[in-house]
Amino acid sequence: MGNSMARQAVRAAVSQKSASKRQSLMQRLFAIWFDAFVYNQIWEDPRVDIEALKLDESSRILTISSGGCNALNYLLEDPASVTAVDLNKNHIFLLNLKKAAIENLSEYEDFFEFFGAGKGPGTIHNYKTFIASKLDAETLSFWESGSLFGRVLTGKRIEYFRRGGLYEHSRNGYFLRVFHRLSKMLGCPPEEILKALDRDDQERRYEKYIEPFFDSLIIRAVGKLPVTLFGLGIPPQQFAELKKDIGENGSIVDIYRERAKKLAVGYPIEDNYFAWQAFGRKYDTQNRKAVPEYLKAENFATLKKNISRLRVGVGSVTDEIRNNEKGTFNRLVFLDAQDWMDTESLTELWELIADRAAKGSRVIFRTAGSASPLEGNLSTRLLSRFQYCDKESEAFFERDRASIYGGFHLYTVL
Repeated sequence: MGNSMARQAVRAAVSQKSASKRQSLMQRLFAIWFDAFVYNQIWEDPRVDIEALKLDESSRILTISSGGCNALNYLLEDPASVTAVDLNKNHIFLLNLKKAAIENLSEYEDFFEFFGAGKGPGTIHNYKTFIASKLDAETLSFWESGSLFGRVLTGKRIEYFRRGGLYEHSRNGYFLRVFHRLSKMLGCPPEEILKALDRDDQERRYEKYIEPFFDSLIIRAVGKLPVTLFGLGIPPQQFAELKKDIGENGSIVDIYRERAKKLAVGYPIEDNYFAWQAFGRKYDTQNRKAVPEYLKAENFATLKKNISRLRVGVGSVTDEIRNNEKGTFNRLVFLDAQDWMDTESLTELWELIADRAAKGSRVIFRTAGSASPLEGNLSTRLLSRFQYCDKESEAFFERDRASIYGGFHLYTVL
């Protein structure tokens, strides 16, 4: 898929035919924002995914890539295959780089330097020596070029791994960097939560360093701006769903506050790498407990052994299901894409799942609001082809360490 076609696909994905003029404008603006390197890591908890999907050696997984972390985490469960697709080519270029690094770096420490620390003195040498020649032409061009603004600041994108680090970059990374600086100006240094000694200390540090941030008049004003929503990866459609959970007297900032508190105190800080990225813009590179499983030393050999089972491509999950034979996939991961879709797109996708996926196949996704969009958009006939696992969905949602969504949803094919 060429650059112009990929760009059109992204714009189509965030556009809804029934949108008002204002919504259409916001959707176009979000499409421009999203047509870039947005995520340097994924923001869905693979620990929850793996349990909900019941992964085993017969699992044939289709997932949206985003930062690619979860596709690699799934490989540790010895599935039959993992297929990762994304309409955003920039995310595919990141996963292609990770895949080539796994295949061609022999030492775990060299791999961790790239994607655990996000930078290091050996990254560029190892890239040039072992990785660059293994990349396809488009991926190579991406990492050895940069946007006009980016070239002035960092040069080629591969220099991210030497200057600043991977986790300082991407639009989500820049967004977090700006808000960290604003937090410190307001006397609320977010990284203090990472020094907590236990769960009680997490509570104390949250109340001292993070809670006051949401009471600031500046934050209550900035939090409502479209650029803030875009920076959090929230398209206009998701914001509309979020507003349903806010209530008449509430504010979007109250939703941010609620989810930030869950992220800060809902789980032990020592292994919640989502909290480390949100509040510190890094993983715990010293103890290496608060890092994704695919970045742990004990899993590197398994990752190398199974990496050939990963297939990566640019495109939509709808097209991927359509273009493959029945039974190709029996585990499907849609991240938050269902929030982006209108009734027509949702119906098209779920008709394909009903037709192509075997009985017992499992489908998971997250939503900005608490409710599943399928219930109000799919016909009764189509919904009858699936079982909504409501109790399990609620339990998985409560255990999702990323804490940025309002709902987790599990469906099985009947």
